[in-house]
Amino acid sequence: MTATEPPPIHVECQRQGGIAFPLRRPGISLDVAGLGAAERQALRRLVEAADLAAQPARFPGPGHADALETILTVTWPGHSATVRFRDGDGHPAPLDDLAGWILRHKP
Repeated sequence: MTATEPPPIHVECQRQGGIAFPLRRPGISLDVAGLGAAERQALRRLVEAADLAAQPARFPGPGHADALETILTVTWPGHSATVRFRDGDGHPAPLDDLAGWILRHKP
């Protein structure tokens, strides 16, 4: 996301996986327009830091056998980006920060 790009309009996060106790948690989906001004600003900073355009669609690192997978989607007017990553696969920390923020903001 660049400084001239409009802010995101929708964000989603889903956590799933594991071997011993496979799970699929309900995804969190947020329409940005429904957030307060401070939350929209915080989300914009997290999206900029995560830089989804520079990330691969899926991180190839192995993680560990029982790692959970996160599916993170950000939608702007006219396009969206989705990134899949697993615990311990070497993905950048800002992806975890963004996913955590979304998961804490259940509608």
